[in-house]
Amino acid sequence: MKRDTEAHLLNPPPGSAAERARDFGIDLTLTLQRLRLTPDERVRQLQRAMFEIETMRAGHYMPQDGKADDPGRVDITTVDTTSG
Repeated sequence: MKRDTEAHLLNPPPGSAAERARDFGIDLTLTLQRLRLTPDERVRQLQRAMFEIETMRAGHYMPQDGKADDPGRVDITTVDTTSG
């Protein structure tokens, strides 16, 4: 990402869309964080989030601390979401 793009989002010029977005309450640092990722990294994060949601809906979610009462629960930190 170009430095001028980062500077524009971190310090939006007066009257810019970035300034209006910031003033509306949008966290532009999160936007920057996502833009710094490669498209593949963004897809992997999206796939992981989708898997986590599906796992929670199915009732097989294991908290990050690894403590779960049900031995049938899935530890999402060890699941490969890239193999389809």
